[in-house]
Amino acid sequence: MTSLAEKLAPENIKKLIPYQSARRIGGSGRLWLNANELEQPLLFKRHQPELHRYPDFLPQDIAAAYQAYCHTSQPTLAVRGADEAIDLVIRTFCQPGKDSIITCSPTYAMYQFCAESFSVTTIDCPLRANDFSLDVEQVVNAAKQAKVVFLCSPNNPTGQPLGRENIISVLEQTAQHSLVVVDEAYIEFELAESVVDLIERYPHLIVIRTLSKAFGLAALRCGFILSSPSVMDFIARLVPPYPMPDSSSEIVLHALSPQGLKKVASHTRTLIETRDQFVSAIRRLPWIENVYPSATNFVLIRTQAGINLFDYLVQHGVVTRNQGHEAALKHCVRITIGSAQTMQEVSQIICNFSDVLTPSTER
Repeated sequence: MTSLAEKLAPENIKKLIPYQSARRIGGSGRLWLNANELEQPLLFKRHQPELHRYPDFLPQDIAAAYQAYCHTSQPTLAVRGADEAIDLVIRTFCQPGKDSIITCSPTYAMYQFCAESFSVTTIDCPLRANDFSLDVEQVVNAAKQAKVVFLCSPNNPTGQPLGRENIISVLEQTAQHSLVVVDEAYIEFELAESVVDLIERYPHLIVIRTLSKAFGLAALRCGFILSSPSVMDFIARLVPPYPMPDSSSEIVLHALSPQGLKKVASHTRTLIETRDQFVSAIRRLPWIENVYPSATNFVLIRTQAGINLFDYLVQHGVVTRNQGHEAALKHCVRITIGSAQTMQEVSQIICNFSDVLTPSTER
């Protein structure tokens, strides 16, 4: 029986043969002279690791370690950050000038950016204005004209999960015509909302993960794609050879070890406590209209009109993210949660803002 991935993949992708790098072809022997590498390393500093050989053509060890972390047997592909994962999905299944994807604004801008860079149209199905919840009916109806649906859960920049039941509803109603990508970049802050376990039931589901957030490895640029075998068969064809340095893979393996995972879990619990304490300290200020519920390492704050919290914080040396350029996020600032000491300082600065506001701006 033909899979949905087989139906959606363009003919050029079906015919594509993955690049046959020296590491992919492999072999056994004593002298490795097949990849145009230097046979001996050149050392440019003391204690430098050997860097003259290409790394594994696909980082199999870290993919297996991440599978174990996710408690899944589904195919797992290590890539250079979640951004490359987004780009790979679009380039695999969408044809320039012909196909479309769906996004749910306000959300992560890279979905639309990657689509536009490949001449793929974006259909926006905005989150509900009152609470940023998913409009399932709108998404399902629009998906009939799209190859791929992108759902970010927990969502960036609003902070809330889209809800497993909502995602299941979308999956149930798109199984015949669209792939559904769930971006779980922030899932460690709300693990119960993960949908990785649904891939076996819904083979058109793709999950994107990253080590940039809770794992604190943003500089490594390590992400993962988890999908059914039928989907991964096509995505893996587009992965360039040697996607990750051995030095990075070694750090990732340490992060995914029992000791590393224990450290991540402990730090995540502390960060969540710090986030909740920060929210409690500022939420009742009269000029703050809303501090939106968050299942991430950031909070989204909406102030009254005329209150420029972003500039005030910059004046006090605190750089945050001004979200006011998006229509649905007027007067909103996104603040990443730092250490307990940092957030105590920031909350005090925000509370002190009330002292400099005029009565007209406090209304």
